[in-house]
Amino acid sequence: MARYSIKRNRIESGYMTGLTLTDDERIVSAPGTLYHALFLKGLDGAEKGAEWGRLSFTCSCAEDVVYAVFVAATDLTWLRRGKYEGSVDDFFLSEDIDVPVKLQLLKELGAKRFVASDDMLLYELTGQYLYVAIDVAGEGKAEFSGMAVDSAGDNFMATFPEIYRERNSFFHRYMSVFSSIYGDFQRKIDDLPSLLDLDTCPPELLITYGEWMGIDLSGGFLPEDMLRELVKNAYQLNKIKGTKAAFEKVLDIMLGEKAIVLEHNEIQAFMKKEDAKIPSLLEGGSVYDITILIESRLTEELRHQLLYVLNQFKPARTRINLSQLDDTLTTDSNTYLDVNARLPEEREAVLDSDSALDGVIVLQ
Repeated sequence: MARYSIKRNRIESGYMTGLTLTDDERIVSAPGTLYHALFLKGLDGAEKGAEWGRLSFTCSCAEDVVYAVFVAATDLTWLRRGKYEGSVDDFFLSEDIDVPVKLQLLKELGAKRFVASDDMLLYELTGQYLYVAIDVAGEGKAEFSGMAVDSAGDNFMATFPEIYRERNSFFHRYMSVFSSIYGDFQRKIDDLPSLLDLDTCPPELLITYGEWMGIDLSGGFLPEDMLRELVKNAYQLNKIKGTKAAFEKVLDIMLGEKAIVLEHNEIQAFMKKEDAKIPSLLEGGSVYDITILIESRLTEELRHQLLYVLNQFKPARTRINLSQLDDTLTTDSNTYLDVNARLPEEREAVLDSDSALDGVIVLQ
């Protein structure tokens, strides 16, 4: 049994109005539009008079949205209709032909019409090319995903004597219920490896996999790409947990840059050996503390994200200080300007719960 999965390439090569395609291949109604339609390029059954089995997809629609699915099969490849002469595919994909005219052609080709259905038997249809259209009306949200077509539609019929294999009979349609359930289960089983692939598994599973590796990433506080990278590196991070290398690896993943990790015990030992004054940044605290110097802009959200993850890899008794490097030099009334210094202009800002003041913001 051949299965045609309607993925991004086929959807984008089709005709859509009032609908948009998301990054995760969901077809969603565009806001503010009342009428929506989708026409797919014909699926090739590889031979004339090909038989078709089942069309299914996942749908989520608002109560005020009504949709109808039109499905037609034909061996026709070339069309002459009024002023139009060309391929059947180009007719359905044309921007110059209205949707009602396209739907009328489908009806003339013997299309079956299904209203508010997401699982449709196509046993009555035969033809090398299968055309699918979805007509949606209403201002509410409509969403379609996971669209697929089975060419045979029923694996169970081949296990019965030939006398019971009459196509589209009551027995055939009755057995198709169980065959569809079996097929859906089998596809879920076949897709299990993708659930264990950190590049393709759903984001919610990444949190579970992180827990398996002893990392708490719950709460939805990390973006998906950052979450995937942390889980991918979880095994290596656990091997070096409690070391400077672990801090540097986490910072590289979450910041995309090399941050400077200063261990107070090493700095203080070096300063005493060289008989030098300890920088004010490293004064106070204990020898177990760590200061991290970061060049990129450090928002309050990113600061909390970093501290939450880094605290899971720090040694006992260690406190973490995050410090953002600032390349702007400022002066007061008792300082002469150096060649690399500048006087910043005063800027007005509005301070809310998600904002931090830098050294040149003035509240008025």
